[in-house]
Amino acid sequence: MSDEATFLDGYRKALEEVSGLVLGLRDGHMADCGEVLEHLDKMIERARCESRSCLASTASGKNGY
Repeated sequence: MSDEATFLDGYRKALEEVSGLVLGLRDGHMADCGEVLEHLDKMIERARCESRSCLASTASGKNGY
């Protein structure tokens, strides 16, 4: 895995952890947390796509992903 893909994978995992923490807090602040969760979901998806793109760009015929 490339350094950039490794970084993006860690970044995605960190965002997912933050998302989980916000989910735990949302009981008392539903409206505020909903907006934060939407933003985090978009950031997670972007990091996931960029990570896959990095992996694909460094893949060769004999190594694959």
